[in-house]
Amino acid sequence: MNKKTEKLKQGIFKVAVSSMILFIISLVLTSIFVTLLVIHTLKIQMSWLWLGLAVVTGVIAIFALFSMIGGFIFLKANKNWKELQKVQKKSALDWGLFYFVFSSKIDKLSDIEHKKQIENNEL
Repeated sequence: MNKKTEKLKQGIFKVAVSSMILFIISLVLTSIFVTLLVIHTLKIQMSWLWLGLAVVTGVIAIFALFSMIGGFIFLKANKNWKELQKVQKKSALDWGLFYFVFSSKIDKLSDIEHKKQIENNEL
């Protein structure tokens, strides 16, 4: 079971780092689009293109921020995580949009472990 938990932790870490990179890129793009919107508005008129791009990249930045925070909270809370039944703060993964695969794997593996324990107790 150690390999499975290590694989899950590595996958969650990779998604958290990817979310951090996506957050930084989308934050930079949002600031560029807002700057272009302000410059274009001062010179001519309101530009819906720059406003739309700023809003879209801003929403992506917010989703990436929640995902990054949720992943790192989960990894910090489960630093010495060895068994699937002892997982803590799994709800932090639910806040991150990109962790649904890992959350379902944890549920599935913990259900399998729970069934094995029940079978061992019955024997």
